Amino acid sequence: MRITVIKSNQQGIKALEMNRSKIIATSILAILSIVTVVVVTAVITKWSVQQDLVSEAAIQQWNHELVTQKEQLAVAKVRSEQQVQALSSRLAGLQAHILRLDAMGNRVAEDMGISDEFAFSEQPAMGGSEASPDAIAPSYNEVSYSLDQLENNILAQEQQLSALEAIVFDKDINAEQKISGRPIKKGWLSSPYGNRADPFTGKKDWHPGIDFAALSGTEVVSTAAGVVTTVGSKSGYGKFIEINHGDGFSTRYAHNRELLVKKGDMVKKGQVIAKVGNTGRSTGPHVHYEIMRNGKKLNPYRYIKQ
Repeated sequence: MRITVIKSNQQGIKALEMNRSKIIATSILAILSIVTVVVVTAVITKWSVQQDLVSEAAIQQWNHELVTQKEQLAVAKVRSEQQVQALSSRLAGLQAHILRLDAMGNRVAEDMGISDEFAFSEQPAMGGSEASPDAIAPSYNEVSYSLDQLENNILAQEQQLSALEAIVFDKDINAEQKISGRPIKKGWLSSPYGNRADPFTGKKDWHPGIDFAALSGTEVVSTAAGVVTTVGSKSGYGKFIEINHGDGFSTRYAHNRELLVKKGDMVKKGQVIAKVGNTGRSTGPHVHYEIMRNGKKLNPYRYIKQ
C-alpha cells in the first residue's frame, strides 16, 4: 500500500510518499499518544477526586473531634464548678462553726479570767521555713478528706467547749443565786436579828431581820439573783419587795420610799430594786432585810458576812 501526500506551499507543490511500514508506525505512535493522554487525564482526575474526598473526610473528622472536645470541656467545667461550690459550702459551714467556737471561747475565757492568755479573736501565730519548690499541690480528694477531718474535730471541740461553757455558766448562776452582802450600798447596821427592845413599846420583842439605816433615797440592792414575787404595801412593812432565789430561799426588803421593780421581774445580784424610805412601822429611813428558806426566817448576819 502506498499513500501520496501533496503539500502546497510558497515554494511549490511537494509530494510525500508513505509506504505500509511507515503508515503502521505512524498509526501506532498516534494511538499511543492518545492512550497516554487518556490515561494521564484519568489518573489526574482520580487523584483530584481522591484529594477532595480525603480533605472533606479530614475536615469532618476534625469537626467531630472538636465538638467532642468542646462537650468534654463543658462537662469538666461543670464538674469543677460543682466541686468548687461543694468545697465553698463546706468551708462556709466550717467558718460558721469556727466563729461560734470563737464566741464561746471568748465568753469562757472572760468568765474564767484568762482572756489575755487565750485571744480567740486573733489569728493564731504560726511559721516555718520556706516552702519547698518540690511541694505538690493537694488533689480535690485530699482536700475533701482534710475538710472531713477538720469538720469532725471542730464538732468534737464545739461539744466540749459547750459543756465547759455550761459548767462555767452554771457556776456563775450559782454564784449569782447565792445570797451574800448587804442590801444597801451606803448605810450602817442599826438593829440586829433576834431579841431586842421594841422601838415603839420598849418591850422585849423578836426581830426577824436586820435593819440598815441610811439617808432617804439611798439605793436598795438585791443580795442575789432571782424573781420578784411580791411588790406593794404590807402591814407593818410599808412599801415591800420579796424576791425568790430558788432552792427555797427568798429575801425581803421593807420600809422603802420607792419601788423600782414589778412582780415577775428577773433581777440580778446587786441590781437596784428600791430607794430607802420610812414607810410602814418605822422610826426613820432604813431598810428592813429578811432571809427565809422554805418559809423559815434565818439570821441574815452570816449571809452578810459571806
